[in-house]
Amino acid sequence: MADKQFIFQNNNIIINDPQNINFENDYLKEVYEFVFQNINAGDYEPQIDVDEIHDGQYNIDLYQSSLQNNIKVKTPSNKAVNRDRFQNQLCLIYFLEHYPQLAGFFNNCITSASIAIANAEFLYGSRCNGSNFISLKKIIDDINNRVWTRQKNTTESQSGVSVLGTISETLLKNIFADKIDDSNFFQTNNHNIQSYGDFVVMCLPNNLWISVKSNFARERLLASGYNNDIVGAGFFEDYTEFTSLVRIRNFQRAGFLAMYCPDIAVKPEQLQNNTSTYDEIIAHYNNENISEPKNINGKPFIRKLSTLYDDISALCEEQNIKNRLTVEY
Repeated sequence: MADKQFIFQNNNIIINDPQNINFENDYLKEVYEFVFQNINAGDYEPQIDVDEIHDGQYNIDLYQSSLQNNIKVKTPSNKAVNRDRFQNQLCLIYFLEHYPQLAGFFNNCITSASIAIANAEFLYGSRCNGSNFISLKKIIDDINNRVWTRQKNTTESQSGVSVLGTISETLLKNIFADKIDDSNFFQTNNHNIQSYGDFVVMCLPNNLWISVKSNFARERLLASGYNNDIVGAGFFEDYTEFTSLVRIRNFQRAGFLAMYCPDIAVKPEQLQNNTSTYDEIIAHYNNENISEPKNINGKPFIRKLSTLYDDISALCEEQNIKNRLTVEY
């Protein structure tokens, strides 16, 4: 067999022939060969229904194969709905953690944050960074919108909500990988101070904290503020979390200098209306003839999420901490 070629958003995607791969174990080899045999070159899209694997419509039993090959796969909790079918999905997750490039070929299967991000990086052709994380989020959403052909059960829905939040937070944390030097810019791994925020940039008169959240702000961001200089960022879905002047005032009293909101669609209604949470926030202030909120420095408080990396990079360009000032942020 030869490699197979696919198209995703006008990009050529190559899936390698299993004969050219050195597999870690026989289970991975068996599943990869099964997938490769059952996908047809063309558009990169779902072609294998995981429910049909579970129902025996394919000549493979993922769970039995994992047992025969002594593969330690996660098991569903006792409260899981349709445990056998969910176990089948968990067996596939183990495989996709090793070969995330194949994740987009399946219908009706949960995923993990690491798989979704690695799959998007593969399709985009680059690792996550400050200039492409928005594009990667679009790819992840595109792939996720194609996965399910039936109503998800409670277990699958709960898994999806958790994974979605982890994807958002992981993407935002990954963009700062090239900034971390553990002296001027570092991630807060100390449990005693993690509630303050996720990253710290050494500045004057106060260090700048960066608090990364997932899809909803609610009170979680306020819990990060301790009258420090801090910015919040996330793929927030509900624009009304940032249209109450009282809430904005509370954010500012807690020390927030800016709130970075997604300037891409992050839910189906926004996609249909060609809008974003950021657009909806700004539209609200314009429609109400209310000035957009400013921070204590007189700078915009509501900002586009796509500008987060550039704003932090501009601050870090000043190498001398004595001159790196949050009063200009």
